[in-house]
Amino acid sequence: MIKKEEILNILEDYPGRDEFFLVDLRISSANRISLFIDRTEGITIEECVKISRFIEHRLDREKEDFELMVSSPGMDMPFLVKEQYQKNAGKQIKLKLKDGRELKGTLVEVSEDGIVFEEKIKKNKKKGRDKKAPETPGKQNISFEEIEQAKLIIEFK
Repeated sequence: MIKKEEILNILEDYPGRDEFFLVDLRISSANRISLFIDRTEGITIEECVKISRFIEHRLDREKEDFELMVSSPGMDMPFLVKEQYQKNAGKQIKLKLKDGRELKGTLVEVSEDGIVFEEKIKKNKKKGRDKKAPETPGKQNISFEEIEQAKLIIEFK
């Protein structure tokens, strides 16, 4: 079976390795290798193909057969590394916290230990009014340890 360390070592030799970040690397017992990479400005299909070919040329199919897929993480995939939070700073995200709360709002800032998150908090409606309740922002610091899952909110305009 191909080991993660082997793929990571191959990636270290890739020219331009410092231009992208590793999101996830999975290797199944059947040697199905799934490599998820990204850049702050997004990764192209062409770059994924180049990285795939680079890895394929350094693995020996005669020794061990494998299937390789190099891709960017899908927009609906939960954040797995800090760089994904940094990439999505200023965007709307949905958080599921370990205490069971679910929050929606803006990812304002990212630090070493966590994020600054601005939640939209709705005020209670007053009786007899048909107007929508105004929202007031509530900024809070949330550590990465408190976050069970974070996802980008995909908006179509």
